[in-house]
Amino acid sequence: MGSTDQQNQQDQRIQQLASNIRSACRVRRWQAGELADEVSRRGVALTEEAAAELLAGDREPLIGEAAAVAAAFGTSVDALMTSPDDFERTLAWTSVRHSYKEARRRLMRSAADYETAAEMLCDYMDGDSHIPPLERDDLEHQLAQSCAWVAMDGYEDHNPWRKRWGIDVDPDDPVTKI
Repeated sequence: MGSTDQQNQQDQRIQQLASNIRSACRVRRWQAGELADEVSRRGVALTEEAAAELLAGDREPLIGEAAAVAAAFGTSVDALMTSPDDFERTLAWTSVRHSYKEARRRLMRSAADYETAAEMLCDYMDGDSHIPPLERDDLEHQLAQSCAWVAMDGYEDHNPWRKRWGIDVDPDDPVTKI
């Protein structure tokens, strides 16, 4: 194989990689600056100009850059190097997985915030006798409900999808008690 053929193949790989990175950026609604920030956050210095060159296919990423770009999108370097069709499927999967993990993280944070706010309210109510009795009774009733109880109330309001998918709820899950 001649050096021209090798150069053409390398150019094709770079363009394919650039196309896949552009697709991933489009899904995340990132421009070159956001890509550079995400890669740099992973310990690999990348300027906005260098990110723009990667997106345009004007240069091949260094090994560390490729690994950090892949990590930023929750995928692998191998996936970044696949055909655009294969990468689109991988990208769809990683996007759905990312959404789930983010929602779970926010839920955990919200549960902690709820319990902290409930404790602060309880402490405040303990020292304030000027709260109207009806409001105090209502708040005391609410304070007796943990964040898990509140979540179960919300769960009852939605059609549980697990049965449709044949997924058994963990026997220790509080929702089994409703």
